[in-house]
Amino acid sequence: MKTEQKYFELLILITNDVELSTFLSKEMMESENDLRSFFEKHKAAHFTNRGISSAENPDLALCYLLDKLEENEFLCELDYKSDSEELNYAIRLLSKGIITKDLFSEEDEEDAHGMFELIFDAEDYLEELDLAIVEFPIESDSHPISVVPLEKLEAVQTLIDELF
Repeated sequence: MKTEQKYFELLILITNDVELSTFLSKEMMESENDLRSFFEKHKAAHFTNRGISSAENPDLALCYLLDKLEENEFLCELDYKSDSEELNYAIRLLSKGIITKDLFSEEDEEDAHGMFELIFDAEDYLEELDLAIVEFPIESDSHPISVVPLEKLEAVQTLIDELF
């Protein structure tokens, strides 16, 4: 069973926001303890628009968490198709002001074979700024990413792997 402390550790590493991390940790534990009730509670706001129609969906709790992180500008969910404008926006937003210029052009987009390749290319540039991209595993055609300090990357990735 996953623990509230592990969720909190992951969330505090990503957000550096104690109040949000505490709230979301409790929500994630609620999903573990009573998934059906959790589904009914959040169905209209978080699951209907994702096409999730039952509590049996294995990504239910993760989708809720991704939505909440995105609402608070700690995550962006990028489409699988190459889109330099979308990635540039996400990196500027998630870097919290560290990156203010576009990293990719339309030519980069044309050369890439999907968003995954653009994200991979962004990692090299971000590493120079002591930042890293983490991606959440979800059965979807999207890439949910967050940007964290490079020193936190290993801890964040370990917790993501353990929790999801």
